[in-house]
Amino acid sequence: MLKKEYRLRKNADFRKVYRSAKSVSTKYLVLYPKAHKNNRLRIGFSISKKVGKANVRNLYKRRLREIMRHNLSHIKKGYDLVILTRVPVTELGYHELEKNVKYLLRKSGVWID
Repeated sequence: MLKKEYRLRKNADFRKVYRSAKSVSTKYLVLYPKAHKNNRLRIGFSISKKVGKANVRNLYKRRLREIMRHNLSHIKKGYDLVILTRVPVTELGYHELEKNVKYLLRKSGVWID
């Protein structure tokens, strides 16, 4: 579980990220990275009802949280990140999902090697 300090929770915060961030995407995920002046990292997840019922959406939300938690040391501070899932995400296992997330983080310039 991500600590509270890393969570993006408010609808207004999500809307700010959607409005001002350039998206980066794959077939399965979309990442919206928004830089800000604070030296903290906040991450939010948005999983459409089209993905599946509540148990399926919660499964992918838990997987994404865990992937981000394991990789916090490789992500630049000073960003709000929103990760959206697309419908075919249910084809992916954990490791393929992790590869997609890392690819998006690298492509957006948020990843630190």
